[in-house]
Amino acid sequence: MDFTTVGQQSVCDPNPAVWRPTVSERVVVRLGEHADAPISWITWSQEQQSVISSGVLADAAALSSLKERAGGRPVHVLVDSSALTLTQVMLPAKMARQGIKGLPFMLEEELAQDVEQLHFVTAERSGDDLGVAVVSHQQMQTWQQWLADAGLQADQIVPDVMAMPIPAGLDGAVMQLEQQWLCRFGLTGSSVDSDWMPLVCADQAQSEITLANYTPIELEIDNISWQQQQLELPMQILAQGLSQSRCNLLSGPYAPKREYGKAWGIWGKVAILAGVALLMTLVFQGARWVQLDKERQQLRAQSDAIYKKLFPNERANKALHPKQLLASKLRSMGGSGEQGQLLTLLEKLQPSFAAIPELKPESLRFNADRNELRMQLKAANFAQFEQFQKLAGAEFQVETGAMNNEEQGVSGSVTVKVK
Repeated sequence: MDFTTVGQQSVCDPNPAVWRPTVSERVVVRLGEHADAPISWITWSQEQQSVISSGVLADAAALSSLKERAGGRPVHVLVDSSALTLTQVMLPAKMARQGIKGLPFMLEEELAQDVEQLHFVTAERSGDDLGVAVVSHQQMQTWQQWLADAGLQADQIVPDVMAMPIPAGLDGAVMQLEQQWLCRFGLTGSSVDSDWMPLVCADQAQSEITLANYTPIELEIDNISWQQQQLELPMQILAQGLSQSRCNLLSGPYAPKREYGKAWGIWGKVAILAGVALLMTLVFQGARWVQLDKERQQLRAQSDAIYKKLFPNERANKALHPKQLLASKLRSMGGSGEQGQLLTLLEKLQPSFAAIPELKPESLRFNADRNELRMQLKAANFAQFEQFQKLAGAEFQVETGAMNNEEQGVSGSVTVKVK
């Protein structure tokens, strides 16, 4: 027996296997990040705007029970947004065709994984801002394997947060689903455990905002006004909003394969010629991409070398770009407002340091008002300080301070000013 909860009532679907589905009926399934997570599902009639049946499965291994229940209906899949990164980039619509190809590199510094391991999908747009969903290929393949093992074929895979409607005039929406909260803020959002929900909302509320609340729970968070929505089943709300979402993870290498039948016989030769032309274009573009990627790797190596030279005793953090690490250092030195000046100065000093490998900075202090950099340096001998003063003196005013002769070399202070 299959029971559907509508309001405070339970509706029984005694024999779903003999149900004759209409075109508008579909099964909506929500998959978790891991196989042991519970799986909510609902059979929804878009035409009647009503629930036919619903329930919760124990884990991914129980998905096979939905094959008979689907009964020929299309299957639409929601996935736990905590397994993805939902972000946004500024990309004007007139530049979208060219810019979308560069999304991996535009977001590279925000992501811990290599872009080659990630799948990028565009979502809704708001003016010049474009929503982007990022998920690992491994996670996508895991979800598809669960569905394949259950004999299910997904017509659509959407992050659950992006299926939650935002009423007109509001800044976002929240809803509790099982032990998680779905939090959507315009083009971005996430699904988080209950304990983290207030922190996530508070982080978004830098100024007064109004959010829709799809739960009966009264919430109190600074700078947030709540607009209570009509209470429905959480999966019903997501099923209703699913058709409006433009974020479908089944794109690119995961787009469903279709059979062309007789059309291939008619257009086959044309397609072959077009394929040859496309292949030539891809070869050219591929060679260009390889060159650009090589240049990008060289620039990254140079950035790493500069950072290691400046901070030789610090362990490397491959998840962050040297630019981000250096910016953090600048903030700690009080130079957050003048990062550009210091970066330019350090870049010009880099050849002088490269010429004297044993000369290493131990600390830096930048005075933006005086355009002056004070450094505590360590070298093998006094001559290396004199050599650095001569090399850097070609472009800067270099003054040496107190020098100390130690067992492992010489340490001293050096002040560099722009002439």
